Amino acid sequence: MAVITIIGAGMMGSALAFPARENEHEVRVVGTHLDREIIDGCIKNNRHPKFEKDFPAGIKFYQIEQLAETIDGTDVVIGGVSSFGVEWFADNVLPLIPENVPVLTVTKGLMDTSDGKLLTYPDVWKQKLESIGKKLSLSAIGGPCTSYELVAHDQTEVAFCGDDIKTLAYLKELMQTDYYHISITTDVTGI
Repeated sequence: MAVITIIGAGMMGSALAFPARENEHEVRVVGTHLDREIIDGCIKNNRHPKFEKDFPAGIKFYQIEQLAETIDGTDVVIGGVSSFGVEWFADNVLPLIPENVPVLTVTKGLMDTSDGKLLTYPDVWKQKLESIGKKLSLSAIGGPCTSYELVAHDQTEVAFCGDDIKTLAYLKELMQTDYYHISITTDVTGI
């Protein structure tokens, strides 16, 4: 059993709690400063307000003030923020994560820089980490899978993308189910 901390209680981050918990891992879902009502509802009802199904029993929900506590002892951090939260995550979460803990993000998209370049979100985070002298294993999820499909246990196929194939294999082992199928690749940009 691993400890998986999902930071960001949006739909996709929250949906990933389903396969993680169904694989018998300890799952911690931490809301951002914008997720207070969502986390309050999850604590009260064991259900995300956008889902028509309860979370699997045993998931623990936390407010942002408990962030450092939830990272302590975690084996994996999943970044569940939207594209608008990428810089917030870089500034407020990445500095707290121990260097031996891999980070997997659900955030899809590109960020344009002031010089006209486009960066993947893991590249944005790498730049932030370099600026503070820290190194983390950063991976991303790509592919056609929605939160609703994941919660409903529809058959889905995604790719976990990153630089370290061993870390990707570990993440796949933690998260794959009979409905959530995962390929791994080092082609972060292409996926």
